[in-house]
Amino acid sequence: MGMSLGGYGTWDIITRRPTTFAAAVPICGGGNASKAPLLAKTPIWAFHGDEDDSVSVSESRRMIAALKKAGGQARYTEYKGVGHNSWVRAFKEPDFLSWIFAQTQSEGPTKAQNRTPTRSRRTWAI
Repeated sequence: MGMSLGGYGTWDIITRRPTTFAAAVPICGGGNASKAPLLAKTPIWAFHGDEDDSVSVSESRRMIAALKKAGGQARYTEYKGVGHNSWVRAFKEPDFLSWIFAQTQSEGPTKAQNRTPTRSRRTWAI
């Protein structure tokens, strides 16, 4: 999970390590749309305010469109009349926490990551 520059960081880390996290929540950020196919199976819920004057809402729209084109099922919530602080509304979403904690990952990290999984199912989210 990341907000603003952290939203960009969230998109970045999940494209660099698509098998590491069970889910991701980028808030008012953007990423490299050409890497969306790497994320098609990653549960993502992105948030943005349509009046954000710090990070253009087109950044989230572009990533969500690219994910859908790649076959992903990302959730996207865009708040009408909200600026850069869309995280305030996002954290108040009734099913926000239940959605995050419902996401699991049954596959361990790849061998290339040189990690030994300690459990067969993880609930790590970013």
